Amino acid sequence: MESATSESFVTELRAQLGDVFLTQDISVLGDGRVVLFVGELLGDAESAFAILEKRFGSLGYLPVLRRSRGRDEILATPAPAAKEGARPIINLLLFVATVGTVTLGGALQEGYNPLQDPPLAILSGIPFAFALLAILVTHESAHFVVAKAHGMKATLPYFIPIPFSPLGTFGAVIKMESPIKNRKTLFDIGISGPIAGLVVAIIALVVGLRLSEVTVTPPGAAVMSLGTGLLVDWITELVLGPLPDHVMVILHPIAFAGWFGVFITAMNLIPLSQLDGGHVGYAFFGQAHRLVATFVFLGLLAMGLFWTGWFVWGFFILIFGGLRHPPPLNDITPLDTKRKVLAVLSFALLFLLGTPRPFG
Repeated sequence: MESATSESFVTELRAQLGDVFLTQDISVLGDGRVVLFVGELLGDAESAFAILEKRFGSLGYLPVLRRSRGRDEILATPAPAAKEGARPIINLLLFVATVGTVTLGGALQEGYNPLQDPPLAILSGIPFAFALLAILVTHESAHFVVAKAHGMKATLPYFIPIPFSPLGTFGAVIKMESPIKNRKTLFDIGISGPIAGLVVAIIALVVGLRLSEVTVTPPGAAVMSLGTGLLVDWITELVLGPLPDHVMVILHPIAFAGWFGVFITAMNLIPLSQLDGGHVGYAFFGQAHRLVATFVFLGLLAMGLFWTGWFVWGFFILIFGGLRHPPPLNDITPLDTKRKVLAVLSFALLFLLGTPRPFG
């Protein structure tokens, strides 16, 4: 009886393909709930996906379109179960906690000692906290807004507080609660956060540099320097003018927040794993992205010779995301020309923002 039911359902699924797909082979996979149709699309993949999404949706299924060895494949897979409603109170509590830890981090940078100084001295961390949180909120809000504009379900940002740290946070993330439909959506969501956050980071950097102090470097002084990419160098020269070698810039907290915003944007644009650059990279390269990601990861390890933090970053990438990026539901339709150009510009932007040795 179960076999007959399964055969009947496969026949029903195949009937949905008649006018958009020429079926040449059928396979039932896994526990019998996933069906693979191999053949040839009769039109463009984007139109076919839009049609099949509605038809399969009425049966509780999702279509997955991909191309392998010159043949088109449609995978009919059960739609994920609807998730419980979000609990924004958790997002709010994490954000409030992050406001506190980032303010404390900014105050610690200013020499605040919580065991000796009066409690209100922590307010010295507000300029840094305001600038850094503005960058992070803008970054994550851009992801959220673009996801909603594409009809995707996404959580509010989850901020990650780190008490008694000079930065006070490990950033923030949003979680997609519905499958990514195509590469265009994947690209738009991926690129929106870094670009929006970078705009605010540059504003903070310019404002902060105007408030920073330029002083002569004391002879023999041990100075903790920050690495700067080409863009930061250009902005610094534009704001402060050419600086001789014997002077140093004591960054205002807002400038440091801007510098850090530029730095984390560069890290996010690396085309690996679940980083924003990984989304952009897969949208651009498609299935070839895995090979690209392998070379990029090896390059990341090589940069560990300049700063050991790259080894740590590479470790987290492997543990939490790996080098394989999950494909969107429609993995056949490529990016349009406009998005391809923007993708190339984002790869170039990575080289303008990044530096092999950010600290030391």
